[in-house]
This record gives sequence, structure tokens and C-alpha cells, in this order.
Amino acid sequence: MCHPLAEEKLWAHRVFVSFARDLSTAGFDVLRFDFRGEGDSDRDFEQTDFETRIEDAARAIDAVHEMNPSISEVTLLGLRLGASVAAATAARRSDVARLVLWDPVADGSAYMQSVLRLNLMFQMAQHRKVLENRDALVARLAEGETVNIEGYELAQPLFQQVSKFRLADLLPEFSADTLIVQINQGQAPMKPEFAALAETLTRCHVEMVREEPFWKEINAFYQRAPELTRISLRTLGAMP
Repeated sequence: MCHPLAEEKLWAHRVFVSFARDLSTAGFDVLRFDFRGEGDSDRDFEQTDFETRIEDAARAIDAVHEMNPSISEVTLLGLRLGASVAAATAARRSDVARLVLWDPVADGSAYMQSVLRLNLMFQMAQHRKVLENRDALVARLAEGETVNIEGYELAQPLFQQVSKFRLADLLPEFSADTLIVQINQGQAPMKPEFAALAETLTRCHVEMVREEPFWKEINAFYQRAPELTRISLRTLGAMP
């Protein structure tokens, strides 16, 4: 299970725990882990990037094989940027039988711009104006400095590598079954990038679920995501 980035990991943690327990109850071997630079893992956040996250996911797969040699194939599940890491990892391996991607980041450049926007919002809250716009923040990153994003120091390698990521470029390299789950608060239409993947890739399926964005700070305590859980368990064969 590949968690999302930074604060999104924090807010999504309880849903991840609950779903892992649901899978375990259904008879699956499940491994949750922290990417380096986050949670209980080594390194500072700014010392990690997209590639270290792919390496960590690959090492997690190896650990599953070591703990249970009878397991020959695995499923990778990820949320948001964690789903992108899962897809990138699966494209490099032959032992991933299925991908379950919860609201994956499809365009890394747009995602990183939204990450920088969090810094701009902090500037507005603290100074009532933006002292450094996004161009200035990007320039700081290029010069080897870090940019604080909700308490996490973002460095150039992570920003640059994620900005180059495109799910549509990567998924065709993965030939097994892929479930993409688009998570909506209301009745939003399917995202064009997800619809295009489902149309062009025969083994890619897109489901729409209605859930609160539990990877953000929301008013309600979100212990589990019922519709997301139901769709995912059904895809994994754990329920009709």
C-alpha cells in the first residue's frame, strides 16, 4: 500500500489502516510501509524524491516475497501521488499482477503546481499578501534551496521528477489489470484523462465513487471510506 505525499499521508492514515485490516480479514497478506523521509522511515523529507519512493515500493514488494516465499504476484494499491508511485513501480517489474489506483495524480506538473499553491496560501495567511510567487519559488528550488509546504521542505529533485510524470505515458507499459477510482464529493463527470486511459487500454477500468476528500483536513473524522472500500474489495475478489 503506497501512501500519498506529506500532509495527505497524515489525513489518509486511518482509512489506510482500516482498509488494510479489511483486506487482512478477507485473507490477504498486506504490507503498509512509510516511504523514506516520511513517517517512521529514515532520511529527512528533502533528501527524498520520486525515484526513492519507487525504490522503496520495490523493496516493499521484495520484503513481501521474503516474508512469504509462496507469494509469486502482488497487487499495488496507492492513493494520490502514492498511486503514481505504484504505477511507476509496476511498469518496472514483472511480479505485479494488478494495480488499484485511488484518485491517482495523472499530470505531475499540475500536481506540483498545486503543491506550490499551498505555500502561496500560507504566505497570504501570514502576511496578507504573496511575497514570492510561484516563479520565484521554482527559481529557489533550481538554486538548491527548499520550499516549505505545510511543514515539509520540498527540494528540486522531487519537484522536477514528479513534474515530468504522466500517467498516460506510463500505464501502457503495464500489461495487467488496472483499476482507477475517481473520488468525487458530488456528481462530477469522469476526468478526461481517466476516460482516455479506459478507452485505449483494454485492461484498465475506471470506477467513480462518492467520498469526502479524506486526504485533506476536513471537518468529519474519516475512519473508513465505505464506497471506496466496497469497489476495491470487489475488484480484488474479496466480495461479490
